[in-house]
Amino acid sequence: MSFEIRSITAEEWPEFVRAEFLPFGVQPNEAEMEVQSQRFGIYRGTLAAFEQGRMVATAGDWDMELTVPGLAEVHAPGVTAVGVRPTHRRRGLLTALMRHQLDDFRGRGETVATLLAAESVIYGRFGYGWATTSMAAALDRVHGDFAWPVDPAVRLDLVDKDEAAKALPGMFELVRRRQPGEVSRPEGWWDQFLRDPEWARDGDSELFHVVCQHGSEAGFASYRMKENWDHNIPSYTLRVVQLMGSTPAVRAGLWRYCLDVDLVATVAFENVALQDPVRWMLRDPRRLRATTVADWLWVRLVNVPRALSARRYRVPDRLVIEVSDSFLPENEGRYELDGGPDGARCRRSRAQADLALSVAELGSAYLGGVRLGALAQAGRVAELTPGALARADLMFGSDPPPWCATDF
Repeated sequence: MSFEIRSITAEEWPEFVRAEFLPFGVQPNEAEMEVQSQRFGIYRGTLAAFEQGRMVATAGDWDMELTVPGLAEVHAPGVTAVGVRPTHRRRGLLTALMRHQLDDFRGRGETVATLLAAESVIYGRFGYGWATTSMAAALDRVHGDFAWPVDPAVRLDLVDKDEAAKALPGMFELVRRRQPGEVSRPEGWWDQFLRDPEWARDGDSELFHVVCQHGSEAGFASYRMKENWDHNIPSYTLRVVQLMGSTPAVRAGLWRYCLDVDLVATVAFENVALQDPVRWMLRDPRRLRATTVADWLWVRLVNVPRALSARRYRVPDRLVIEVSDSFLPENEGRYELDGGPDGARCRRSRAQADLALSVAELGSAYLGGVRLGALAQAGRVAELTPGALARADLMFGSDPPPWCATDF
């Protein structure tokens, strides 16, 4: 059976929404479909595969910017809404959609693409590499004392949904531009997040939003409460969905707030950076328990020389890198990278290569959160010039380390 892959029309949007949700075991009710029907145009691109006129697979992308080391930015579409109808699995539809989408990205002049993977086994074969890591963590409130007090000048305010809609996007942008690995959030993203439908709460409360100001610096925390009483003793769980601050003082103030809410026994954090300094703020750091450590943002270099030229490097050096890319052969070749803290230039070269790797491994290392040396030890990078791996790790490292808090 042959399939047609193309962009969808406005009239096909309801079918797209149902097809997008179906592979994840979700069937939107009429009320939800009424809300979702207003979302057409929320994505920059919407692709679908059709069999005899019926939609059987989908893919879309958000219009996003990615902060890269050196606090530069690259336009990086965020791939989303990817799914294949369960009856049509293992028939090449996902591969065809990814092929079509990457061709579109290349034609649009994109440099990098990003995504979050439902399953970590899927996207490496399309050239995406695991680039940032997420940690879910929990802390019993009784062990939440800090080793030193927070800045008393930090000002906190609990705001309602309308106030949050005005305040949070600007605060997030302040943080995002200082955090390698973070992506911008289009207006449609915020609409979805702040709408906070009941089906997304998993039995917890609706979102609370606390904002923090410290001079010109700012941040916010969005959290839910799970009520529980144990023999008439309050034992709530406070679940932090987002906690972001533009300075250590702001972050400390927000952490302190979450750990001081009455009735709470456990504070759970959905997405914390592995290197988050909060562990070192605690009087008893061992009490912060990592409950899950997993991949988060995946990065795909659509145009290798432009991508490597767009970021900054921790130390100045020159490397020649042999890149393989079977899914996007236009990328294959040898590249000379000459970069440092003040800028970079990357171009094709015939010089002897120092390293050889696939575009997926290059995507993993791109934000500085995955060491090329570690990938080499796993057999995924070849060192062709002695000492090149150590030099590359120095170059590609990022301060601060990359982290992404945005779910898309």
